[in-house]
Amino acid sequence: MVYPPNPYADAPTPEIPDFKRPDSHRIWQLVAGIAAFVIAQVVTILVYAAIVGVGRLDSLTAGLGPEATDSYGFGFGLMAGAVTMFVLYLLIMRFIAGAPGHGLRGKNKVTEILMGTGLTTAVLGVSVGVIALFGGFRITGVTPREELLPAFVLALGVGLGPAFTEELLFRGFLLRIFDAWWGWVPSLLITSAIFGLVHLGNPDATVSGAIFIAIEAGLLLGGAYLLTRRLWLAIAIHAAWNFVQAFIFASPVSGTGEAVGLFQVEWSGSPWLTGGAMGLEGSVITAVLGLLAGIGLLLLAGKHGTLLPREAVIRREKAAKR
Repeated sequence: MVYPPNPYADAPTPEIPDFKRPDSHRIWQLVAGIAAFVIAQVVTILVYAAIVGVGRLDSLTAGLGPEATDSYGFGFGLMAGAVTMFVLYLLIMRFIAGAPGHGLRGKNKVTEILMGTGLTTAVLGVSVGVIALFGGFRITGVTPREELLPAFVLALGVGLGPAFTEELLFRGFLLRIFDAWWGWVPSLLITSAIFGLVHLGNPDATVSGAIFIAIEAGLLLGGAYLLTRRLWLAIAIHAAWNFVQAFIFASPVSGTGEAVGLFQVEWSGSPWLTGGAMGLEGSVITAVLGLLAGIGLLLLAGKHGTLLPREAVIRREKAAKR
């Protein structure tokens, strides 16, 4: 700075938070993002079929039955789908959006991953604790050691697979682009509703469970993205959400069937309390806690200035270019 400062000089432009939205070819980004999601699902199915059909893991599943082979197949298949979606996202952002690595760059990846994992574990832990107080959950034993590895691989796949494929689609493409068009409120509500609806396709899904997913997970994950304007916090929340449900509490995940976890557990009572076949996500306790956590993230986002209507963001982006 020149001293003494010139009192007639233009005031310095304030630092603009790094949440610019890539404007290049938004429609094509949406089309490519949806196509990438479909391709990732196909890869998941192909890897599962290859493992189960060819029997590549017979040495790991000897004496455990077809359930173990299915667990390995789904687990590795979901992880392969996650890698596919991640690579396609990077390609789309580079060659269509013209913003390489958008939503993934930055110095706080580890911090956001740890924060997301901790927040999710706390929400689900408190939820299970409340359910247990009402007699809906108890641990009856420990899962036999030989069953733990396939259960862990499946839970890891159920955690990482949807965390990357769904977050890159719903928050990386849909929420980001809708936010640029309409502002954060309608974009958050629309993507949360769609997120709940797509889970109705799961085998044991219920309408109430899908509504709860839209409320608890849609708002929580959307709030995570809007707070950071990056994807790592949302990915970590989603991955931990599924993994902790499946492997720690042996709860069905989003109505996808029974889970084998670290402990043998017993769920009993009203589905409104325990979630029933939908899993913890179908519990009103989890819905309330997830909603409160999501509201907390949105309040933080408002405090940090990352919740802006479309017009305000345009003004900031223009100011940043001066």
